Amino acid sequence: MRKIIAVISMLAIVLVMSFPSRAATEASANVFPGLKYNGTTATCSLMVFGEHTTDSIVASVTLKHGSSTVKQWTNLTANGYMNFSDTANVVYGETYTMYVTLEINGVSYPVANITKTCN
Repeated sequence: MRKIIAVISMLAIVLVMSFPSRAATEASANVFPGLKYNGTTATCSLMVFGEHTTDSIVASVTLKHGSSTVKQWTNLTANGYMNFSDTANVVYGETYTMYVTLEINGVSYPVANITKTCN
């Protein structure tokens, strides 16, 4: 009986010890991409709140119409917090997709693409 309790205790310690090391290596951030229209002007925006003020944030934002690039913003950099917003000319009734690539402390962070029709 004591051996079983010892084994269970050891497994519990191993599990508890593994969680902090995993959490320390994963990037944690709140990411808010946005695509909106005002007439024939598209506004692409990206807000990123890192977990720490020292987090290195590097992003690229691309607005595409089909496979054609309408406008691209590369090597956007910030520490801890990023607030990006810029505009591009678009055509009413057409559909555009905003793509974001994001790295926090050198680790890629997935961001969903946004596809909207200008109307």
